[in-house]
Amino acid sequence: MPDHAHPHPAPDGAWPEDFISHRRGINCPMCANDFAAGDIGWGLLLRRGEVSNAYLWRSGQVRGYAVVIYTGRHVAEPTELDEGEAAAFWRDVLALGRAVEALYEPLKMNYLLLGNQIPHAHWHCVPRREVGADPAPGGPLSFEALDLGRQDEGQLQSDARALRRLLADADGQPGVRR
Repeated sequence: MPDHAHPHPAPDGAWPEDFISHRRGINCPMCANDFAAGDIGWGLLLRRGEVSNAYLWRSGQVRGYAVVIYTGRHVAEPTELDEGEAAAFWRDVLALGRAVEALYEPLKMNYLLLGNQIPHAHWHCVPRREVGADPAPGGPLSFEALDLGRQDEGQLQSDARALRRLLADADGQPGVRR
């Protein structure tokens, strides 16, 4: 597994170190990924989409937490995408979301496009569950819920295989149907 520098949350009231240069695409941690690899350290490749890659993420306390990273070039804000790129990016996110819904059957999906730690366009796709199986049922997830801890590697590998099958079945169709 590649070893990536993982940004840490900045102290309250401050942006992460090197945020401005990362925002401009200089030494961006996301751009440093080998998007041709099946494993980028942070997560396992699920699908190469039209303009982005979908990954099942290793970190956090939520099984099925996945991330879709824009791979066309460095983009910090969705407003930097033209209409076609933006539509393709959203189609890639929806394909992943449908697969996650089909596999995990969550109560709710959360889609977050933040970039406050790493200013590169990427969607966090998080299945939310019932009380007792969700770190913050009915409320927002903390940074810690998505970043601290690691998923069980065996379960992660098994889930990645299942999600890849669902995504392969959906290619050429509007999306995964339940």
